[in-house]
Amino acid sequence: MRCRFMEISVVIHATESLERVFDALRRFFGEIPLVVEIYEGHHGNPIYLVTSFLNNCDGVLAKLCNAFGGRIPASEGESKDLYYLRLDKQALARGVVKAAEQQDDVVRLKIRVRNGLCS
Repeated sequence: MRCRFMEISVVIHATESLERVFDALRRFFGEIPLVVEIYEGHHGNPIYLVTSFLNNCDGVLAKLCNAFGGRIPASEGESKDLYYLRLDKQALARGVVKAAEQQDDVVRLKIRVRNGLCS
């Protein structure tokens, strides 16, 4: 197993559809377990933090490698074989997998691998 661990997280605001974001996540990542935490925004509106923790993530890593042509544009983490990637949440909802150009409205990935991402 090359992919040792993957954490997927996304913030969903009150103006967004929970089901639409869940569908987008499952369409790309498969039937992953989703943990939903509910927080309260400045004006009392709900803000959802959705997280998934995957130990068996070789299949998802292979999908990412394929989607990015074998070169995932992830940032190296603070330790060896740890990477961070931000996917564009709106693009993912349209079925397109691409790295986020902005810092908000993203699906965050924390990926720990053995021997590189797509090697």
